[in-house]
Amino acid sequence: MKLISSCFRTLYLAFLFLASLETGAAQDTQKPDKSDSVLRATTRLVVVDVVAVDDKGNPITGLKAEDFTVLEEGKPQTIRDFSFQSPNATPTALNMAPGVVTNAPQYGNTSSLNVILLDAINTDFSNRAYAQDLLIKYLETSPHIQPTAVFALEGSLKLLHDFTTDTKALRDVIANFKPAGPTHIDNVYAAASPFERRGTFAPTAQGRDAIFKAMTFLANALSGYPGRKNLIWLSDGFPLNLFPDAAMDGSTVNIEDYSPIAERIADNLMNAQVALYPIDAAGVSLNDRFPTLTAMRSMSDRTGGKTFYSRNDLDVGIRTSIDDGSTYYTMDYYPQNKTWDDKFRTIEVKVNRPGVHLRYRQGYFAQAPAKEPESAAKLFTLAMLLDAPPATGVLFQAKAAAPSEKTGNKPVVNFGIDPRTIAFQRGADESQHVSLTCAVWAFPSKGDPVRKENDVTANLKQDEYQQVMHSYFPCKTVLDLKPGHYTLRLGVIDRTTNLIGTTTTQITVP
Repeated sequence: MKLISSCFRTLYLAFLFLASLETGAAQDTQKPDKSDSVLRATTRLVVVDVVAVDDKGNPITGLKAEDFTVLEEGKPQTIRDFSFQSPNATPTALNMAPGVVTNAPQYGNTSSLNVILLDAINTDFSNRAYAQDLLIKYLETSPHIQPTAVFALEGSLKLLHDFTTDTKALRDVIANFKPAGPTHIDNVYAAASPFERRGTFAPTAQGRDAIFKAMTFLANALSGYPGRKNLIWLSDGFPLNLFPDAAMDGSTVNIEDYSPIAERIADNLMNAQVALYPIDAAGVSLNDRFPTLTAMRSMSDRTGGKTFYSRNDLDVGIRTSIDDGSTYYTMDYYPQNKTWDDKFRTIEVKVNRPGVHLRYRQGYFAQAPAKEPESAAKLFTLAMLLDAPPATGVLFQAKAAAPSEKTGNKPVVNFGIDPRTIAFQRGADESQHVSLTCAVWAFPSKGDPVRKENDVTANLKQDEYQQVMHSYFPCKTVLDLKPGHYTLRLGVIDRTTNLIGTTTTQITVP
């Protein structure tokens, strides 16, 4: 579909009408949630979350903006905004009109969000079972927590439960999670053997690929959620060796250096305001896992998190991670250096109070806003799979309408996209240009999905642009489906920034 200025009003009014089909409810009047995703991508606003604690690890409150100094590459930066976040507020859930789905964050008024990642592919069988058991026991105490989601990593990343403060619901999904087990070991007895000094866990290409894709997905999925996100990662270790590894291949010496991969993963997490809290599922062990534990500590330090290892009280690590990441200061700035040369720039934060220990992101890569188109296409394809977590780089609401006379007797999906999460570019004629793709993948109970992608471009006059900025940007996708029940994967990609949004809904075609 090509959307131009002359037909914009017609399509916009059609969206408002179709979105309320068969609901019997008034149009949802909730305004789009604010997102800084595009702002960060196009103007290089750097957001820094700072955890401040005393010598005993207790959070320090009452600090002001003037107490901090932020330096980039040793040069002081001007703090644009400053705030203090604490878990005192009661999370408020999002209320949607019947039949309308959204990928917008489901909880507001929170200081942070927690994501628990159960890593079954990089964790030996007995260690994973032990860590899972302690996590269940911790949740059985009904602790007061910020909204928490649970993901599992086997062959791919799977969402076990979306964000909730219901600890019983979280406990139940974790208790029912029974992975097939690591595929890079011979058998379960080898995984549990107490007689091996080195153990069976070792960095593998399979584990590296899985965790790299998982971290990339999570960074993309969490980027649209405001504030700090704490990624609590239960694993035996990061399957990367940060020290160059030499191997003989005949007469040739191959040197593998995975440190750039770790740096890029950390940068993706930092840009999404995700702090990594790895918890060593192996606990106290004789196994020689120095390289993997070193990689875990490096990743947590880079993102402003903390690593818990060589201890068996994993529940303490979980509780400490949640508490540690929920009280913090947020400050942001525009870098004085406007040259985007793809080099890493270090960040240092200082405070003028004695006895205060700080944790924060160590820097960022000064890369151009847009990713390579090929890479963006691959990420969008992966994000549209049912097993992938919802992506929140672009926020939207959507409603799937079954075939009727009003829809031309075909299934229709109407998108209402948050205009503050897409990049408008001002043209020479002062009009606003935007380029998007709205996609619907219809998964039947059996067989391959039916895919429909709809390219949309707009050239909006000033009055039309202002109308959109106070509401939603519309996109309509008409499907051609046989009778049956379908799970619909809905997606939007901004072709300027390559930011992605996805969610899931259902439809039955009579």
